[in-house]
Amino acid sequence: MADPSTTDAAADVTAAPAFSTTDDNNNATTAATTPKAPASSTITTAPNAMEFEPPLACVRRILKHALPSSTSVGKDASAAFARACGIFIIYITACANDFAREHKRQTITAADVLAAVRELDFEEFTPDMTRFLEHHRALEKDKKDQKEAEKAERQEAEKQGKSGEEEETPSVGASSSKAEEEEEEEEEMAPEDDEEEDE
Repeated sequence: MADPSTTDAAADVTAAPAFSTTDDNNNATTAATTPKAPASSTITTAPNAMEFEPPLACVRRILKHALPSSTSVGKDASAAFARACGIFIIYITACANDFAREHKRQTITAADVLAAVRELDFEEFTPDMTRFLEHHRALEKDKKDQKEAEKAERQEAEKQGKSGEEEETPSVGASSSKAEEEEEEEEEMAPEDDEEEDE
């Protein structure tokens, strides 16, 4: 079965029904109409791959870090770099997709991207990419471990809170002592205010 997003627009065009007319002698004639255009919902257009460009702000930031501080880059040059980056990304993605399909997978993995970079003779980038990938994976693992530790702490606190509530029920005397302590603190603050007014 064909994918509806890739069907040819000409195949979606259907002819309108023929209509009949009668002439002056009551002879029936049938005329075919021109094909009607498909409804706008039936035409699906994939985004043009060549229109992809990373955000200019990101490209400028990369250029700023890669070039000496005395170098300035014009708007046209920044746009050209952005266009070149987009084409490069699409090129690598297409090659990585081929590697994924060779291994009968729908998802492009980091190994596919690294294989694509080697295949396209950009091997000088693989050590940096591998280091970045290892660093990224370590950060993700740390985040995951931290979340698990926080979750375990919360669960432990909830268990202690529930067992503490069952064992200790607040007594009337305990609540009155807290109120007395607060009143004493307020009284200590009040004489200081009176002394300031006297001066």
